[in-house]
Formats: sequence, structure tokens, C-alpha cells
Amino acid sequence: MAAAPTYEHIKVNLADGIFTITISRAAVHNALHPPACREIGAALDLFETSPEASVAIVTGDGEKAFSAGFDLKYADAHPEIYQDPMIGSEITRRTTIGKPVIAAVNGLALGLGFELALACDLIIAAPHARFGLPEPRVGLAAMAGGVVRLAQQIGVKRALSIILTSRMVTAEEGCQAGFVAEVAVEPLAACARRWALTIAEGGPLSLIASKEMAYRSSDLPDLQTALNPGSYPAVLRLLRSEDAVEGRRAFLEGRKPHWQGR
Repeated sequence: MAAAPTYEHIKVNLADGIFTITISRAAVHNALHPPACREIGAALDLFETSPEASVAIVTGDGEKAFSAGFDLKYADAHPEIYQDPMIGSEITRRTTIGKPVIAAVNGLALGLGFELALACDLIIAAPHARFGLPEPRVGLAAMAGGVVRLAQQIGVKRALSIILTSRMVTAEEGCQAGFVAEVAVEPLAACARRWALTIAEGGPLSLIASKEMAYRSSDLPDLQTALNPGSYPAVLRLLRSEDAVEGRRAFLEGRKPHWQGR
């Protein structure tokens, strides 16, 4: 990967194929404002186009907060940002990211912070992590994906019990509900890295194709269409790829495959 850009509100690291984005605004519990959102969006674009990066981990600085949500103090000083009802969409509407993204939630994930976590493919949580969408308490609504994604991921009734009450949900409850993949027993960074390395063992084109099928299948008109490989461009690319041949050959030869991403 070329030299990383300079960021003010996040930190970025690439090691062993894992691209880590750390929200670095600990003084405000990693609250998100437009400059931070733009930097996270730019970092995700860099991850998506980097051939060295297989899996991304998004986390927060410190142990108190993944992100406490939208930075209302910043917004109070910049009221013009309320003219954009999709504030934060730089990071939450990126449905075109093909590579896997893990949220390592190290504390509070509230409002826009929870929406960011829900926009990732997997959520790994520290035992003390808490999740919530408090927007109704301040006269707003979780419009950057919180209401929609939570309802899609755990069902409307269960989601509304969280959304309408603005209550905070523990990591364990999130795991039981299904939006948290694991509550970390070991240190959170090690747990997220374990998941990332396990995922990275798969073929990169296979991971992208699997994501595309998982997300797009529900938008297709019927089961027959959803089961048709031709409905998914990434699947067709996979079937024509050198990696598909290499995967089969490596299995038959009893060795690890050498993925090329093509």
C-alpha cells in the first residue's frame, strides 16, 4: 500500500493484511462529526482499493467508547450541518464495500457510533460494551442506518424495543439478539484480530462474492432468482477466476492455497 494519508481524527494501520481504523477523539468519547466521518470514509475507500488489505477492523481509542455518537457540541457550533439529514452517511451507507469489515466495540456505541458498528459485517464486543440509539431523547431519529439495519438484523419487534425506549443494550444481550458475533473473553483487540485472520484465510474473491450474496439476495424478487449465480456479478467473477482453480488444486494437493485475488 502506498504511504497512508495524514489523518487528524482517526489512526490507520495495515499489518498482516488487516487494515485497522481507530477513531481517535477520546476527549469526546470518540464522538463523530463531519470531518471524522469524511476521514473514516476515505480510509474505507483506501482499504477497499488496497491489494494488501484483506479485512478491516474499525474500533475506538481507549476503553470507554467505540463512539458515543454524533458530536452535538460540534453541531451546536455549526448548526448548518443540520441541513443535511444524512449526516454521517459517509460511513454508514457504504454498501458497496466488498471486503469484510469488523467492528471491534470497545465501550459505548451510541447513536451514530452504533450505526457505524451496524454498518460493519461483524460486531465483536468487549464485555463492558453498551449499544443504544438515543436519538428520540433529543428529538431526532437514527436516520443513518440505525433504525433500518437494526430492524433488518434482529427483527422489527425486537429492534423497536430498543429504538423506541432509547435504552442501552449490553454486549451479552446484543449477542443473544444476534447483532453481536462474540463477546470477547480475551482482550478485544486479540479477539477481533483472531476473527480477521480466520476470515483472511478464505479467498478474497470468495469473501466478496459471499458478502454480495448475503446482502443482495433479500432484494431479489424470488428464491429462484436469489439462488441463480448469474444474479451476482462478484459470483460470476469468482467462478471465472484463477483463485477458484487454485483453491481446488490446493485442496487436492493438501496445501494452503496461494490466493491472487484474480
